[in-house]
Amino acid sequence: MQIDWGSAVVAGLVATAVMTALMYMGKAMGMRMDMPRMLGLMFTGPDSTGVVYALGLIAHFMMGVLFAIIYAALFSLLGIEASWLWGAVFGAVHGVMAGMAFRMMPAMHPRMGPGEVLAAPGPFGANYGSMIPVGVMMLHIIFGAVVGWLYALPGA
Repeated sequence: MQIDWGSAVVAGLVATAVMTALMYMGKAMGMRMDMPRMLGLMFTGPDSTGVVYALGLIAHFMMGVLFAIIYAALFSLLGIEASWLWGAVFGAVHGVMAGMAFRMMPAMHPRMGPGEVLAAPGPFGANYGSMIPVGVMMLHIIFGAVVGWLYALPGA
């Protein structure tokens, strides 16, 4: 089974758009879920709000495409047929790995930590609220399900 690069890129873009929309729905409900802002602040200061969000969204969508390609490679390497269910399984694993990586973010992020613009999220983002770990997992599972579903479509 070969990787269909075009389908993987489209699946990554659409799944990231879905994930981002859901993230902003969570933010509208009071959750501290703003990955584009967090990513954008890695590249520029907080005084340039529009630039922060533009750079953050570009980085977020690039990561979404990269992970969709990784999912497509896993479908191929493991010899399994792409589906929303397998995508959700990959998304759950991805969510666990991302959640654990949140603990390391202050070491990589120039504007995160004590006295900085962003507080350290802690494992699974738990320092940002008790629902954030649930949100992290659900968003990644949904991302994976959308990638798997779209990648499995014939001619996608």
